[in-house]
Amino acid sequence: MKKNLNHIGIIILLVLFLLFYVITTMLLDKKNINKTKVDNPEPIQKETTNIEAENIINNLYNEVKIMYDVVNNKFTVDQEDNITIGDIIYKKITNFDEVMNPVFTEKGRDKYITDLGNYFAHSDNGYYLAGNLVSYQTYYFRGDETNIYVLNSSESEINGIIYERWKSNNKNTLATIKIINKEGSWLIDNIDILKSE
Repeated sequence: MKKNLNHIGIIILLVLFLLFYVITTMLLDKKNINKTKVDNPEPIQKETTNIEAENIINNLYNEVKIMYDVVNNKFTVDQEDNITIGDIIYKKITNFDEVMNPVFTEKGRDKYITDLGNYFAHSDNGYYLAGNLVSYQTYYFRGDETNIYVLNSSESEINGIIYERWKSNNKNTLATIKIINKEGSWLIDNIDILKSE
């Protein structure tokens, strides 16, 4: 009789445990606790396509081509603040950073100033533009047909070739361009004028 009671007690406990398991499992499934999805995607490394790279070069090139062609086109000067070197009077550029920073890295800016060195002077007070020249025209990048070729591109750097043809004057400019991504902005790091005739 005691053995039967023990067996009945064990069976009752097993049935209660089984019922408890089934009921709690069903309730938890309804709440979808285990089905909550946490999205933690890996950062995607986006490569720059040749079309995107060509557009980036074209946009920056359109900003600076006039600065190479007619040097004093975008700069404003202070008529009172000037220095004299030889026969040339240089006037202080008042908007130098505003013109240069949106398109050039520091290295690209220095290369531009070096390439057009006859037009610029530098002192502790800033940059100066030659103020008494007959002409500020270099004829670099002056033309009516622009061809841009992407040599290579990545998410951080674009290298290309610019060929500007001036049909009516039979004058062409050939240059390489290097653009880098600096803190999310594409800036010109170097322009090498290979040929201009």
